[in-house]
This record gives sequence, structure tokens and C-alpha cells, in this order.
Amino acid sequence: MENITEEVLGLAVAVHLSSMGYYTILKPEIRGKKYSPSVAAIKPRLGELKKRAERGLIPPIIAYSLDDSEWVEEDTLLREAELGIDSLENLLKECSGWVERRVEGGVTYLRLKDYLVPSRECVMVNCGYENPIRAIRTLRDLKDCCNRAYLVFPFYVDEVFMDHCVDSGVGLQVFHGELGFFKELVPAEFDEVTNLKSFRYLCELVINENLPHRLG
Repeated sequence: MENITEEVLGLAVAVHLSSMGYYTILKPEIRGKKYSPSVAAIKPRLGELKKRAERGLIPPIIAYSLDDSEWVEEDTLLREAELGIDSLENLLKECSGWVERRVEGGVTYLRLKDYLVPSRECVMVNCGYENPIRAIRTLRDLKDCCNRAYLVFPFYVDEVFMDHCVDSGVGLQVFHGELGFFKELVPAEFDEVTNLKSFRYLCELVINENLPHRLG
């Protein structure tokens, strides 16, 4: 086993993915999910980044609770977002270019305007090599809001564990710290995202973390 912590390994993964054009975030807390990955990465749509640079960023909780396909009552949004009315109004002001309102029968309804999920691909990585079985379970929980899930360890594993990865649809890579490269032992299955609420939340969280720095 290499003398490397999970945190340092996660940072190496994030740097590696960033070099391939991904936007990354370390240990994000994802709304609607029990566990967090060591690293989450999205391959952003450039047109959507341009929209956010022009119209402003979207608070992740707004993207989680609203989409552009149906109107949501303001009271429903307040309950789901667990916000007070003043806090919600402040968030809506921040993203006024993204949210439509209408009032019907004295009830306010909201939805996102012209929204497209800003990611072409999402990858989740778990570097929890001290408890490999728990690491796989974590990725299983997260697979519905990403396209590919990987374990990245600083050592090789036996064939039994590799078969377990294959059965779980989880990829496996080994990081050679002395040489600074990643070797893929098991490819990850590509899955369509099914948990769109948590996926939208994660995408906007990653963009909020990365885009301001990219714009300078």
C-alpha cells in the first residue's frame, strides 16, 4: 500500500480529471443522496456555461426543486428547499434570469426557464481504500445520478474483488503515485442518469464552484 491518504488521492484524481476538461469538486454533499463521493466531475456543455456567465449562476437547491417541464407551487418549493420565504426570495433574485413566475387563484407558481442540464457526462470517484466494500456501496448509491462510477486505489486488488467491481458496474483504477499515472483495471459501465433532481443539484454545485474561477 502506498503511503497516501484518501484526501491526497482524491486531489490527484481531481487534478487528473481537470486536465481532461472536467469540472470537479471534492466530497460534495448531494441533495437527496446519503453518501458523498471522494470526487465528482462533470464534462460541461460550453453553451450552458456561456448562459450562466451571462444570466448568472443557478443555486443548486433551485435546480433540485424546479425544472422547466412543470410549474411548482411556491409553498411546495419552500418545504422541499427547507427555506424561509425571505431566504427563498433572495435566492430567486440571484437567479431571476432563470426562473418564471405566474399567479393563478392567488397561488404563486414557479419553474425554470429554458433549462438544459449543463453536463454531457458525469463521473463519480471513491478513493476509500481503507474499506473497499463500503466504497463500492457508496458508488452504488450514487450511480443513479452519474454516468460512470470508479474506485481509485493506491494498490492492486485480487481477482475476487475485481469480479465484485464488474458485477456492480463499477470501474477500478490504480494510482501509481511514484510515476503519477492511473492504470485502469476494470472499465466502468456507462449508465443513463435516472435521478434527475440530484443530478441537476450536483451539476449546478460543481459549476458554482468552478465557473467563477474560470472566468477570473
